[in-house]
Amino acid sequence: MHHHVAPSNDRITVLITEKSMLQYFQPFLFSCLRRWAVAIAVALVSAQGSFAQEASSPIAGESLQQLDLRVASYVQEDRAVGAELLVLENRKVLLHVAHGFSDREQKQPWQKNTLCNIRSMTKSITSAAAQLLIDRGLLKLNEPVATYLDSFDNERCREITVRHVLTHRSGFPLTLLLAPRQYKSLAEQVDAYAVPGPASAPGETFTYSDAGADVVGRLVAKVAGESLDAFVQREILTPLGMKNSFYGIDGYEQRLQHAANLYLGKTKGWHRFWKPENGALYPFAWGSQTLYSTTTDYAKFLAMVSDGGRVGDRQILSQAAIERMLEPVSPVTIPGTDVAAPTGFRGVKQHYGQMMVTYRSSELTGKQAGKELELLGHSGSDGTCGWAWPDRNLIVIYFTQSRGGRTPLRMEEALDQWLIHPGTGDRAIPEHLRPYLGSYIANFKQFKDEEFVVRARDGKLILDVPSQMAFELLAPDENRRWAFALAPEKIQVTFSRDDKNRVVALRLHQGGDEYLVPRK
Repeated sequence: MHHHVAPSNDRITVLITEKSMLQYFQPFLFSCLRRWAVAIAVALVSAQGSFAQEASSPIAGESLQQLDLRVASYVQEDRAVGAELLVLENRKVLLHVAHGFSDREQKQPWQKNTLCNIRSMTKSITSAAAQLLIDRGLLKLNEPVATYLDSFDNERCREITVRHVLTHRSGFPLTLLLAPRQYKSLAEQVDAYAVPGPASAPGETFTYSDAGADVVGRLVAKVAGESLDAFVQREILTPLGMKNSFYGIDGYEQRLQHAANLYLGKTKGWHRFWKPENGALYPFAWGSQTLYSTTTDYAKFLAMVSDGGRVGDRQILSQAAIERMLEPVSPVTIPGTDVAAPTGFRGVKQHYGQMMVTYRSSELTGKQAGKELELLGHSGSDGTCGWAWPDRNLIVIYFTQSRGGRTPLRMEEALDQWLIHPGTGDRAIPEHLRPYLGSYIANFKQFKDEEFVVRARDGKLILDVPSQMAFELLAPDENRRWAFALAPEKIQVTFSRDDKNRVVALRLHQGGDEYLVPRK
């Protein structure tokens, strides 16, 4: 069966697929934020690659209960068809819950460790494979790709280096594929990329690129002298004990029978676009996506990364390789702007390294930035993501298979509230913000009786749109317009008052249009 190609944009990547700010917020304010999913791990995995079960922790039971309720609410409100959350601290499971369905049509409940298409979370494993070859002196970061792939020895591609494709600075666009079965092999696919070449000068800008990641996968296969999936299986998956992770490609149909259905859409508008009976979605392994995994399995990989490349007494990747992967190269911004990509975690900005995302508390780069690392990971556009805080020995993995949903970003907000900054809430709210706080009922465009909530956080107003995300508002200008921090020139909010000076409504302004949202 043939399938339409879907770029593996994770939350980061989803933002990158958008061509303009207006597209980013479509329809009206918000386009589908994929998430990013950032799967993350912090704790050391044992030599057998298992995690101890429930244990006592300084993390309050109420916080874990609230996270469980939050995941359940996503399913109850139809913001995701099914979802799973795994929380690990010091290598021990604090919370592992699953809600909803892996197959809604057949009423198959989502079980813990349901097999999922992890899309762009594959990229970090592809990077790890490349790092192994770099450590062995077989692949060199500053060498042109053309040194290894003859098809790149042309005027358009000759300047592209291995470093460029590992850091999304090759100039290749998000994708050059029209369909997943367009080519017969990874070699043929990547050779075809070299024909049009990059869309911008290599090294000039950060452009999140599945095409570039596929080039990395092809480099691994060519230099290793075997298929990408065979090399990754032997060198990474097997040593880490990732027994439930594999490439969902032709020949693995039997194992794919245990995978969750893939859904596309939005709240109250989900439709299934893949089920196991359809067969493999991909013909062969790519560097950008194609891996399937479970929450527990992917935590093993990320734990290894977080622990400096070690698993038990075995060094899988060198410390230098881990540092290369995590060193910040490019800040992650909304395409076409200098605005930082949104995150639900307070006080950090996202940076892209060598196919890993790091969240840092400053804009320092290089060796100094290592001291500012708060968390790391990656995500996948079908709704898989996770996060790791090395200093906290904390790992969180969140999986759905609801492409187009916003729950991964909302989960970041929940984790920030209940795990990272518990108890901060809306305390110490400045008096001048209090009149605006409360609920407002939206009935315009796609919003039907949706309750927007205006609240305060860190001395700023936040407009929380449940079906989308919580948007920070900048201080009002001379026209009393509170601009969206993400898009200050595009979208603003004003508040209406009655004859007693009470705030009775908010108005959203975008592109000359105005939408009234009365107070509840």
